[in-house]
Amino acid sequence: MQEPSGPLQGLKVLVTRPAQRASGLCQLIERAGGSAIHFAAIQIDEPDDTRSRDYVRNHLTEFELAIFISPTAVEKTLDYFVALPKNLKLAAIGSKTAHSLASRGLHIDIEPDGHDTEALLKHPLLQAERVSALQIVIFRGEGGRRLLGDTLQHRGANVFYADMYRRLPPADATQLKALLQQSDVITTSSNTGLQNLYDIVEAKHLLTEHTLIVPGQRTFNLARTLGFNDIIIAENATDEACLNALKYAKVKMSD
Repeated sequence: MQEPSGPLQGLKVLVTRPAQRASGLCQLIERAGGSAIHFAAIQIDEPDDTRSRDYVRNHLTEFELAIFISPTAVEKTLDYFVALPKNLKLAAIGSKTAHSLASRGLHIDIEPDGHDTEALLKHPLLQAERVSALQIVIFRGEGGRRLLGDTLQHRGANVFYADMYRRLPPADATQLKALLQQSDVITTSSNTGLQNLYDIVEAKHLLTEHTLIVPGQRTFNLARTLGFNDIIIAENATDEACLNALKYAKVKMSD
């Protein structure tokens, strides 16, 4: 239900999160008086290669620490495995990933103050003296960044990637042009989603002329490369941080 005169009153926001991750932000936008228009820039599907997932199923008790990259990684992993070993310590990147674990009744042993890989790598329990020879499994989507695993391996850990899902471009982009024409602001949650949008839209200016909300510096850098000029960096990738960035955008556009 929209507020009659909320801080986003009249603002039309194109939300590009995957379908499974969009409802929370859309609800916040609507409650703040804005209009949320959803177009999933990423589709989530089963992994193309299931060998790493199958290996972990047969060797899960050999790992000492499991790191979850995203809420999707949590959902796909816990839907696939009947249960996790009780002695397996758990780490989460970002508060939403931690919340996904907690909502399943699981205890998070390592949760960084920040919301990205770099923040997790600063955690005291992941420094070389604590992870040397540690058996770590990273639950992620296919083709994710290698920074986390490479850094932990450099610190002496034994790291195995378990690909639990894959990210695909939108199967149908026929509505995107019309949705862009209806929107004032675009929110994006990742480099992959932003690149997908750029790749599938034919008239690039219809995309790049918009104000764009991004979750961090990496996506800001990509947006600049793609030709966006009006870019606002949210504090992090959470729904609440994105909402705050949208409020700032609304004020900026009203000046």
